[in-house]
Amino acid sequence: MIDSHAHLYFDRFDEDRDAVIARAREAGVSRIINIGIDVRTTEQSIDLARRHPGFHAAAGLHPASEVADPDGELVRLEELARANPGHVVAIGEIGLDYYWKDVPPAEQRTRLEKQLDFARRLGLPVIFHCRDALEDLLALLQAERTLPPGVFHCFSGGPAEAERALALGFHVSFAGNVTYPKAKDLQAALAVVPPDRLLLETDCPFLAPQPCRGKRNEPAFVRHTRDFIAQAKGLTPEDVERATDQTAVKLFRLE
Repeated sequence: MIDSHAHLYFDRFDEDRDAVIARAREAGVSRIINIGIDVRTTEQSIDLARRHPGFHAAAGLHPASEVADPDGELVRLEELARANPGHVVAIGEIGLDYYWKDVPPAEQRTRLEKQLDFARRLGLPVIFHCRDALEDLLALLQAERTLPPGVFHCFSGGPAEAERALALGFHVSFAGNVTYPKAKDLQAALAVVPPDRLLLETDCPFLAPQPCRGKRNEPAFVRHTRDFIAQAKGLTPEDVERATDQTAVKLFRLE
């Protein structure tokens, strides 16, 4: 399995990070992509990729990350992506987030446009974060002349929004919250996404799947999301694992 979206650099893993990684291996997780939300966490993700086989990094400035010098941050992120081919496999996470109010929407859109530009320059896919802003993000992307490939991580919309994301050529990833009994819109969105456009993720330490709900999430738990998706789609867990692994390898050029 491939956990396509994790944050193992967070201090919530400081006391047992090696044990978390060992449990992931034991659960069959072969690759983990750690996703930066600013320069510091991108550097931490790259460091993890250097030290652990099968680890990769994404370089990005999260729409809600407060930084003193956004322009300088973006310059440094592009430098990090250029300087670490093979380790940095995507630009992300980028997007729009209207839930947190620390960064004005206009500034978020500027960050997004600039990071789309350097994803195109570098030939890297993008990883979208979106919270309470899906209509604006889809409209912005539909207005772009060209788009890099990419994925809507931790998808938060319904089936109509999922179909629009697919029509733009993007992949869709579901985190553990798709397994929650009341997540009917997410489950309806899952139903319209074909297996070859799906990715698995944890978004750890957040959103542990239903069997582990309330606990700190970790990559080993991605198997529960895999199993839920398999049941929802009438597939075997092995089918889902094979399809999502192939998709992640192709999208992020992991071979």
